[in-house]
Amino acid sequence: MSSKLSSPGTQRLRLLVVEHSEDVYESLVAELRAAGYALVARRVATAAELEAALAEPWDLVATDWTLTGFSGQAALELVAARAAFTPSIVIASAQNEDAAINALGAGALYFLSKDRPRIFVAAIDRALREAAERRARVEAERELRLSEERYRLGFIVAPEALLTYDLDHARILDANPAALRLFGYSLDEMRAAEPGELSPPAQPDGRPSPEAARTVVARSAGQHAIVFDWTFRAKDGSPIPAEVRHVQLPSSLGVKLARATIIDLRERNRIDEMRRRSIELEVQNRRIVEANRLKTEFLANMSHELRTPLNAVIGFAELLHDGAVDPASLEHREFLGDILASGRHLLQLINDVLDLAKVEAGKLDFRPEPVDVGKLLGEVVTITRATAAAKQIVVTTAIEPGVDKLVLDPNRFKQIAYNYLSNALKFTPERGRVELRVTAESEASFRLEVEDTGIGIDASDLGRLFIEFHQLEAGASKRHQGTGLGLALTRRLVEAQGGTVGVRSVRGEGSVFHAVLPRVARRIDAVSPTAIAPPRLGPRSVLVVEDDERDALAIAAQLGEAGYACEVVRTGSEALARCRSRTFDAVTLDLLLPDMDGLDVLTLLRAEGHVRTAPVIVVSVVPDAKLIAGFTVHDVLRKPLERGELQRALERAGVRPDRAGGILVVDDDASALKLMDVTLAQLGYSAITRSSGKAALDAAEQLGPSAVVLDLMMPEMDGVEFLDRFRSLPAHARTPVLIWTMKDLSVMEHAQLRESAQAIVSKNGHSPSTVVAQLRALLETGGS
Repeated sequence: MSSKLSSPGTQRLRLLVVEHSEDVYESLVAELRAAGYALVARRVATAAELEAALAEPWDLVATDWTLTGFSGQAALELVAARAAFTPSIVIASAQNEDAAINALGAGALYFLSKDRPRIFVAAIDRALREAAERRARVEAERELRLSEERYRLGFIVAPEALLTYDLDHARILDANPAALRLFGYSLDEMRAAEPGELSPPAQPDGRPSPEAARTVVARSAGQHAIVFDWTFRAKDGSPIPAEVRHVQLPSSLGVKLARATIIDLRERNRIDEMRRRSIELEVQNRRIVEANRLKTEFLANMSHELRTPLNAVIGFAELLHDGAVDPASLEHREFLGDILASGRHLLQLINDVLDLAKVEAGKLDFRPEPVDVGKLLGEVVTITRATAAAKQIVVTTAIEPGVDKLVLDPNRFKQIAYNYLSNALKFTPERGRVELRVTAESEASFRLEVEDTGIGIDASDLGRLFIEFHQLEAGASKRHQGTGLGLALTRRLVEAQGGTVGVRSVRGEGSVFHAVLPRVARRIDAVSPTAIAPPRLGPRSVLVVEDDERDALAIAAQLGEAGYACEVVRTGSEALARCRSRTFDAVTLDLLLPDMDGLDVLTLLRAEGHVRTAPVIVVSVVPDAKLIAGFTVHDVLRKPLERGELQRALERAGVRPDRAGGILVVDDDASALKLMDVTLAQLGYSAITRSSGKAALDAAEQLGPSAVVLDLMMPEMDGVEFLDRFRSLPAHARTPVLIWTMKDLSVMEHAQLRESAQAIVSKNGHSPSTVVAQLRALLETGGS
């Protein structure tokens, strides 16, 4: 192979000359050296000499055409056989057209005449260049063949399924054995199959269509690859969820080719589902363990609290019954007072439990009236005077001028104030101080505060104060008795009236508990259907607690696409503030927040009335089930979220996106309204509940329900009259109606009703889920 010297214009050349004439050889050598070649040359004259010389490498062979006992054609054939890539030229004694044709056919690049020595150098230059180019082409072709062979071998043995597509004609060109096994087709069947079965939808440039792409883009080895999720169909019709890496291939044939690498996700999805269920079970188990612990603790506390006054009642009653005390003595009267006080204490404990149950069931009533708040506080202080005197605690009251026109339920207000005051007296040491204050909060509300100089509360414990049956001191070692119901009931009583509770405290310095209540409370009756099951309109709302902007946007986008309304807050304090001002159907919570620990936020959220029972879904980069054990969460998701993962979690928690229009439920039974409202909500429908036919007709005109669940037995306007008037409304001539009633219908009544109603379900033995199943069928068929 020739190569350049260091000096310009000089080129090394190894030249083998087949020639009888020494003069011709010397002339050729002289011409080349004069042209600047650094020459290494040898002359041979016989076939044997040529064959021996070809054992060495040469850049060029020059041969005479006419040789004694030998020929130029034989020399060319020998060169072709022994040194195929060495270029050859012929330098003949005279021009001969036939000889030139034969020489070129035998492999010579040029046929030159000895009488034109000036063209030798130029011809040799061209011959060397052409030979170099030919060698390069041959080498490139060899490398290409090797590359194609390696590629083909890799295609065949690859463990992943590989498909090659012709994008211009939307067809499969090739599939490796892994793909044939995955889909169950032969190669011929795959080439003849419908593209939609075995390929994701693609645009003309080879990129997946927007509905298929997952927004994961990678660049590798100069190729633009798009990675996305897609579900294929196997030959047997079974779905194959997969991750697809889609790459457009280079092609010199004018055809657009693409390669898809397909990762079967079924096993990974199965493992992920098992892992998710394992976390769910662990969380539920921890929750059950915590619930059992709280139950055991509550029963122990409650049994102690009940036995203490009961033992006093029995003990003093036995003394009086046995005549051990003179009926005329002061001691006899004192014992009667102790029995009375213990009985009242027992009654208070039982009332607390019953009140809590009533609040849970929405059956606690409030009967407000104009009150003298100073007088009410005075009565509360009087009740606790003995306790305060025993510990020499000074109790004072202060009422801000102007906070006098209050309309409250006096008994409920005294219950709230008593719970706060008795709690303050319990935890305030001897010779301490407790103050009750009433101040203005706003034009529409006022604040009750109870401040003590007691032992105070650690900041980490504040979130647990208002939780049912939960005490900061637990077990046999606790120093202060109680059931853990007082503060929890106080919170429920305040929130049921539209107010809020709170506390601020410093360990060792005391605490200030407060309740903010409306100045004019509204009347709430225990059997008010509107209070039990208010209509819920609009999409389901989700509070997103996330400080990372990208994650917040991703979660909001998923919720918006699924049909939820969402509100994003960045900190725990913002989340608590929003939950005090409005209701959310669910909460997503990151555990890593800038201002407070996510678990503390979770604890405080569970103490807020508006979201106390709303599903909470933890979405975090560190969703360790051990961290959240004992906390009431419905699901645990790891960042980054996969498409649809959050919606599936919300649906598992019973928070499905609302369907448009809502379902109008017409029934004068408050329990039936509540049952249907809860059942419809769990399945993603808005319930518009009305307890009379007239109110239901108004709702039908204003809210446009998509279906109606109707009771027949109602006062004033029964279901039959409502149905007639409802069908007269132009917008509801064909709206599906399902009758759900206790009434036993005759065959004639049944037939008449079926002319206007699409389905009839008896309340006897049929649950709301039966009604919902019928509704779903009606809505899917358009009510036909």
